[in-house]
Amino acid sequence: MSQLIKNRLSIGVLFLLCGLNFATWATRIPDFKYLLHLSDAALGTVLMGLPLGSLVSLPLAGWLISKFNSKMICIVAVFLYMLIIPIIGFSANSYMLFVCLFFFGMAGDILNIAMNTQVVALEAKMNKIIMSSFHAIFSIGLMLGALLGGYLSRMGFDFQTHFYLIAIINLLSIPVFYPNLLKDEAKKEDDQKPKSSILNLGPYLTILALVAFCGMLCEGAMADWITLYFKEDVDLSTYATTIGFSSFALAMVVGRFTGDYISQNFGVRNILTLNGLLISAGMLLTLFVPTVEVKILGCFLTGLGISTIVPLIYSQAGNQKNIEPAIAIAGVSTIAYIGFLIGPVLIGYLADFLNLQNALFLLVILGIMASFVANKFIK
Repeated sequence: MSQLIKNRLSIGVLFLLCGLNFATWATRIPDFKYLLHLSDAALGTVLMGLPLGSLVSLPLAGWLISKFNSKMICIVAVFLYMLIIPIIGFSANSYMLFVCLFFFGMAGDILNIAMNTQVVALEAKMNKIIMSSFHAIFSIGLMLGALLGGYLSRMGFDFQTHFYLIAIINLLSIPVFYPNLLKDEAKKEDDQKPKSSILNLGPYLTILALVAFCGMLCEGAMADWITLYFKEDVDLSTYATTIGFSSFALAMVVGRFTGDYISQNFGVRNILTLNGLLISAGMLLTLFVPTVEVKILGCFLTGLGISTIVPLIYSQAGNQKNIEPAIAIAGVSTIAYIGFLIGPVLIGYLADFLNLQNALFLLVILGIMASFVANKFIK
């Protein structure tokens, strides 16, 4: 096995872990809502701890990676996950859960930036774009986490046992991925590029960021709320409450593994336009057709629509000529990730005023908006 394949497999394990860890929390949100007697608005407020932790860690992660290299920061982030995931299970009130989610968000964002830095370094070595395949692996982690969470919940295992199991999986993965992670190359003094920020990306990158923002907001909302929707608003008899999330996660995997091929044959603008329409159509089926199987199909269509938005947008941002690719992708991804983080919080507050079903209708609107912007403005 060549060294590059070993590097790719090791980085893939990190993406798998990241998805697994996030799904572990997402599938247990209903348990905490009922355990702590939280309203939808109160749950939305508690969920805000995660995006706050992520936003706080953005500059910290960048500084840590520049100071110590991404390989070391990857292992630090996994250790943080190992510590914080079991501690979440001891949350006796909403305040403690908020704090736990704050650090959970920090661990996730630090790992997200570090492992994507690893992918960029690997792409440079392979002279090939492979980002979409790693996003697919993240989605596999989400799907496996959802299936495992649903199975353990259905079999009567409490969330604390579930969380301990995931922490052990993180621990056992370290000797698998760590030896073959890439070391960051030292930057030359004459290799400095002009810098930018999310405030001056320019018109085209701002449009790309808007489409990615809509897609990621929908993804975050689905990840945190679709299980609760199926538990509270869907008459389930033969399916686990995680079936909607599992269908969504499966579609994300399918879409991301086929996204590069489809976009090359049908064009990025056409695929992004279709993505938005799939999100809207899928959510309409999920929310307003009473048949459970149709709702599951709706979640699949929604996941299919969301799946390729971010990889395609990142590719478009990296191929524009005005700003260095890495800086362009970083700026667009920052705005997109804000959408992923505020989506669950926004849905929580809307659900408290409108009910959860009507709150999730926001995703229909966002899908239409993303489709219109992509068709009108993206090359």
